[in-house]
Amino acid sequence: MCNQLPVQPEYTLDNSAIYSRHLPTIKQLQYFLAVCEEGNFRKAASRLGISQPPLSMQIKALEEKLQTTLFVRNTRYVLLTAQGRQFRDKARSWLEGLSLAISNINPYSADRLTIGITKILGFNFVPLFHEFSSRFQQHIDLLQQDYSSKELLAEFNKNNIDLVIISDYKHDSHQASSLFVYQETMLLALPENHPACAQEKIDLNAVVDLPLYWCKRYQNPALYDRMQKIISQLSTPLVLQQKLHNFLTMLMEIAMGRGMLLLPASMAQAHVEGVVYKRLSAKYEQQLSMDMHLLWHKSAADNIIINEMIGYFKLHNTASVFV
Repeated sequence: MCNQLPVQPEYTLDNSAIYSRHLPTIKQLQYFLAVCEEGNFRKAASRLGISQPPLSMQIKALEEKLQTTLFVRNTRYVLLTAQGRQFRDKARSWLEGLSLAISNINPYSADRLTIGITKILGFNFVPLFHEFSSRFQQHIDLLQQDYSSKELLAEFNKNNIDLVIISDYKHDSHQASSLFVYQETMLLALPENHPACAQEKIDLNAVVDLPLYWCKRYQNPALYDRMQKIISQLSTPLVLQQKLHNFLTMLMEIAMGRGMLLLPASMAQAHVEGVVYKRLSAKYEQQLSMDMHLLWHKSAADNIIINEMIGYFKLHNTASVFV
């Protein structure tokens, strides 16, 4: 009778290990994979929409949890170690499995896309976007928070949003595809008793006696710089004053002759006695118009719904101006 080899006991994981504080977080796995794919900490941080120090801290914390070195790096390059290559494959598999599990729990989630719209746009008052929202309402979840274009781009780069519509996009992301969809003009809100109101379109040289409510540069660098260029060419420089937090309060101040305000045409919906909205002369209107772009992830290029959205904007005269 042949001697039988002893049966090796099946390894079972202690349940307590599932809750161990030594396990990597999902964020750490995502950050790790971003560095693997970019091969550079600065590029990975840009893709994730964060600065480089917190990325480096998360990678360091991950290496400490694993008690191994994942990257060999210096000022010029980042290379995966043998352990790093092995862990990369596992981390990708874990995250793909987690995504699949979520899709299986909610089979309809894959059909819905999260879209963010810059807060400077009166989305519901632009026919092009109102019809877009109605047509695709069963496929999109509109982000409800008020985000600037800069904040939306950061969330988009972190893959927290599927699509965004933002202003003055610089085409600086190799992860994103974009389409120019719309141009909106700026209107001038000023006191109705100001002499310039007699003009059909306002020449800014005619209103230099009024201070202009305007944003800080960090809030919209491109628009701020364009205004500074215009001011430098005026006969008398405009005085800029910080915008008030409450929009209606600003309009009340304007009604009392204490200032004026440039705002997107789709945002000029509030009617306050003593305030009129006027178009700018062609020169200034063109210089201050805002180009809106639709952005989507290149990895989603084959998504049927996204392609239908792109087709919608291409079909509906997307270069139209709201006035």
